[in-house]
Parts: sequence; structure tokens; C-alpha cells
Amino acid sequence: MKIKILFVLAVSAILMQGCMVQPSLTYGYTPKGKISENATTLTHKIGIMKPLDLRGHPGTTPIYWAYLPLVPYIRVINEPEQFVYTFNGFKYDYEADFENLVSMDLQSSGIADSVVTSPDAVEIPPLITGPARPDYIIKISIQQLDWQTKYTMYCLSIVGYVPQIIGYPNSYGFSFLKYTVQVLDSQGKPIAEKSFSAAESQNGWIYYYGGYLRALTRAYEQTSPEFRNFLANTIRESSHGMNQENPKN
Repeated sequence: MKIKILFVLAVSAILMQGCMVQPSLTYGYTPKGKISENATTLTHKIGIMKPLDLRGHPGTTPIYWAYLPLVPYIRVINEPEQFVYTFNGFKYDYEADFENLVSMDLQSSGIADSVVTSPDAVEIPPLITGPARPDYIIKISIQQLDWQTKYTMYCLSIVGYVPQIIGYPNSYGFSFLKYTVQVLDSQGKPIAEKSFSAAESQNGWIYYYGGYLRALTRAYEQTSPEFRNFLANTIRESSHGMNQENPKN
């Protein structure tokens, strides 16, 4: 009887935290300030294209294996859209969310006067033929964005909910992020490219799964200073090159 009660409490906890999960990488995110407080903006307008999904999709062990007696743990890989849908039923556009995260960061960096986002991940012409085309375009391809964990019932099958209810994690792992940024000029010509990656430790509890997306955001924050410097240096070098090609009379 006690085991049944514990099981009901555990399931209720999972359902409750699922309803509270905020399906956004930008939730609670506060970007850093300008790259230099005294510096002026380097360009007028930057356009960010919706990221390309170039992830592989590694396999994961069926969750029910963890409930077999004496099984210490199973390997689980959660991807953002699958994770969010499983726990609260939202259809999650992680590419657009990541684009918004980058946009918030670059707006705060002071690199450009304006940072705009595009819903298009492939077609460049709509960006460079409009009346207010950007000075630079950023194309992002995402190679990895997931949470890899060892999910455990502590070798106890369903009784493994007992340590989880009193506060022990039910999964141990890391959130991984890897993406490539390509910078294009106002004509859509590539001028620089660089890859960035980071990992963030993240365990899971039956009372709190929302930390997964927070961990991915923290992983992005690890890459942000290098990304900002890369973009700023690319714009400086590009502007210097254009000035040499078109010297003032």
C-alpha cells in the first residue's frame, strides 16, 4: 500500500512539474552588457536567419529498462522539442527559440544599432533585396543541442521512486551545445565562419525538469563572449577592407 502511495506521489510530481516547464531558452535569460561600455556600435543592422538543424539523432535506451530489477541506469538522450512535448504537450520550435536567444544577446552587445530575425533558414534573397537590408547576415547551423543523462531507479525497480521522492536525482548528465556561425555581407557573400561548443552539468529530479532548458542557455552563455568577439572582429576587418577598396577622395 505504501509503495502505491509513493508511486502516485511521484507521478503527480512529474505531471505538476511538466505543467510548469517554460518551453523557452530565453525564459529568465539576462544577456551581458555591451562588449565595451565606451565603444560605439560597429554597424547599423544585423539580420539573423533561422538556424539550420544539422543535428544527428543518437539512439536512446527504452525508458522501461530502468525499471528492471538490478539495472543501475540507462542512457537517455533528450532533444529540446521532444522533451518539451513529452512533459507539457507544447510543440516547441527550438530553432526559432535559439534564434531569439542569439538576437537578445547581440542586441545587448552594442555591436549593431539593430538586430532583426528572419523566419527563413535557407533563402537569403528576401533579406538582401528588401528596402532596409541588413549590413551583415548571420547564418547559424546547430550540430548538437541535447541533454545526455544516465537515468536511474537505483537498481530498485519501482521502489526506486523512494529515494527520488526524498530528493535524490533520477538522472545524472550534461547538456551539450555545438553550433557554427557564418557571417555574410549585405550581398549574401560569406566572409567568416567559426564553430562554438560548450557543455553544462545538469541533473534531473522528479520535482524539477525545467533545468534542462536552463542548462542549454547556460551553455550558450559560455560561448557568448567568444561569439561576440568573433562577430565584432569580423565586422571591423570587413569595414576596414571596404574602406581600403573605396578610399575617400
